[in-house]
Amino acid sequence: MKIKKKKNRRSDIKVMTKEARVLKFLRESRRLSMRKAAIILGTSEAFINHSEHGRIDLTPAIIVRFLNAYGFDHDYFKDLVEDRIEIPENQLEDCIN
Repeated sequence: MKIKKKKNRRSDIKVMTKEARVLKFLRESRRLSMRKAAIILGTSEAFINHSEHGRIDLTPAIIVRFLNAYGFDHDYFKDLVEDRIEIPENQLEDCIN
């Protein structure tokens, strides 16, 4: 019996970046589910999930695509990534309280 070796895929490795956390924050700040964001972006929910959880490498083109879909500019994104603007820990919970 021949044993198949599992291919190493980028999606098997989680590398949480600040950019990924910011993209998740931006989506949630627009009150979009992953499903609705996928429809807006014209992609799959898995792509959104993998982007926000560090399972794919975020290229500048991918980031711009997210920003355009969510209605944010690149300068605001950079400010969030570089901690010039603080990201609330639990934005929705903060609003409810």
